[in-house]
Amino acid sequence: MKSVILALLLALPLAAEDRVFFAEKAYSLEFPADWKKAASPEGEAEFSRQSADESVLLTVRRTKIPAGASADLAGMAKSSAESFAKAIGFKGEATISEGTLDGCDARFITLMPQKEEEGEIGVFAVFIDTKTDLVTLRATMAPGLPEATRKACIEIVKSFRREEAEKEE
Repeated sequence: MKSVILALLLALPLAAEDRVFFAEKAYSLEFPADWKKAASPEGEAEFSRQSADESVLLTVRRTKIPAGASADLAGMAKSSAESFAKAIGFKGEATISEGTLDGCDARFITLMPQKEEEGEIGVFAVFIDTKTDLVTLRATMAPGLPEATRKACIEIVKSFRREEAEKEE
């Protein structure tokens, strides 16, 4: 009997990840299979996905960087943090940090209420400078995010890949 149950469990498909390509297949992100397509709150967005527990809405945008120009990630992160804070009524202090994703400079912004008076929703945003495009990931989320959903968000961000774009190493 145990071998029959084991065989049935092994035959069940594992939850596959869903790699989503965007910007004419130049970039991709990998989402848990249970995240569903969602209507984008921004008309110019590439796409939006919502977590299975509906606690996170992640929107992806791409903006072309004109030839000869460069993205001011530090300035953009600072002004965006201020705009996000005003839009959601966030009273706490935004966290801005630097990093890289797939060899691209990135800025990470976190506005997550720790106390009830700091706001009712949080925002996590990532600005990625690919030299030809500015890719923006913005997640709006409920405070008290389940640990599994928080980890899924981190893995989605870490999964960013340049596909057909030329990589500078």
